[in-house]
Amino acid sequence: MKLKVGIIGCGRMANTIEDEQIARRKQGPYRSGLILPYCHAGGYAVVEETEMVAACDVVEDKLKAFQQRWNVPRGYTDYRELIDREQPDILSITTRPEQHAEAMVYGAEHGVKGMYAEKPLCCSLLEADAIKDAFERNGVFLEFGPMRRNWAVYRQARDIAQSGELGAVKSVLGFAGNSIGGHFLDTLLYLLGDPEPVSIRGTLGELHPAEGDTSNLRFVRDTPILSAFVEFDNGTTLHAAATGAAREYELVCDSGIIRIQNDGESLHVRKKDGQHHAYDAIEVEPVTPWSGTARKVRELVDAIKTGEPGVSNLRATMLGTEIGFGIYESHLQGGIAVRPPIPNRERWASSW
Repeated sequence: MKLKVGIIGCGRMANTIEDEQIARRKQGPYRSGLILPYCHAGGYAVVEETEMVAACDVVEDKLKAFQQRWNVPRGYTDYRELIDREQPDILSITTRPEQHAEAMVYGAEHGVKGMYAEKPLCCSLLEADAIKDAFERNGVFLEFGPMRRNWAVYRQARDIAQSGELGAVKSVLGFAGNSIGGHFLDTLLYLLGDPEPVSIRGTLGELHPAEGDTSNLRFVRDTPILSAFVEFDNGTTLHAAATGAAREYELVCDSGIIRIQNDGESLHVRKKDGQHHAYDAIEVEPVTPWSGTARKVRELVDAIKTGEPGVSNLRATMLGTEIGFGIYESHLQGGIAVRPPIPNRERWASSW
């Protein structure tokens, strides 16, 4: 029997980002690890174990267009009605981030078994705490939206690092990204193996407080990280620097360096020549890329069936969210180190 899927939010990430990617590819070769399908609906369409039974959007024209395109039989304008009537096994949460937490908690408390939630997860650590509590109490699995831990080259990089071929993993470096948005910190955490942070410090670019707010507790838009340094319980470290070289990452090991190039297009691996304190390139077998969205859906299905979470799971998602708000806290205190759990958990920031 197929798992029933409900889609909450019928806009870009549920549907039309597919068109953007198709148009981009018509302009010439696309250099990245991104493989279609990319939108949520496209992922469910190619995973036979799932069936989209209903969708929800407050904009009825958008809802009807989505239903027609993806052959979804029933539509709702209230997510609670969808959940109560359809009793879906899986929910996709693709609304604005301000609306994520309420729908996710309601779904977890009303029988949903797994959710595929777009980034950012939510807008505050209080909301993250509520999601975590509801999911753990009800045994709900999460697949978080950031894609790179579900792409082939990023998995290859982590596998090489974890194999020990280059010695113990020491640190990961990223060169451009935001604090709350999801993609950047999630990728860095994945490459390290999702260790527990013990110290977070960082500085941010221009802040965007809500009009009239002087409390430093409400920000209407996320901002780029200028610098960040995170220490973990296993001795590894995370470094971020606003160099402008977006979509590239490095893993540093005791005896080698792994560079992910052009957002998952390829790897460049160098191994230390101990005699000369130099690094020499070593050959790495190319991997065949796959759709990260389809892989996410399959891993969520497997989690529901086996009880074993996928790589974009609840724990990893909470780590990245804690670090993101920890960088805000550190910045607002002059860049000092802060330790989890991060205070001021009511601080609110939207990445949009």
